[in-house]
Amino acid sequence: MPVDRLLRCLVLILAVALFSPAPAARAAEGASADPNAPVFVRTQGVAFSVIGANNKIQKEVQLAFSLELEKGKLEAALDPFKRRLQDAYLIAMSDLWESRPADAPPVSGEEIKAKLMQVTTEITGPGLVKDILLQGIGERSHVR
Repeated sequence: MPVDRLLRCLVLILAVALFSPAPAARAAEGASADPNAPVFVRTQGVAFSVIGANNKIQKEVQLAFSLELEKGKLEAALDPFKRRLQDAYLIAMSDLWESRPADAPPVSGEEIKAKLMQVTTEITGPGLVKDILLQGIGERSHVR
């Protein structure tokens, strides 16, 4: 396995471990005493490496975000889509970073939210997820 692919896999595994809530926390998510309160579902997060010239890692990116469900929707409604969403998020975010020229300004939070919402709606259909709440964006450059 090439080193850059191995590094991508390790970064992804680490991000999943770091961003995954504990089972007790997951059980409490979405459970609110107020039925009108918004329901947020924390995702596993997304982590990937941006490969630059000469097949070298240019930067590493980590994103943490939650999905705000439409009023009256419960987290269980997302269950059939979670695996596809996670895969699609990784692909979309990786493409977003890799499609930018090296001298372009950083990817904005609004661009990230718009792309995540587009991917989510394409997979779940309209009416399930209302918005994306970005909780963290980490970007680390590799200068060699």
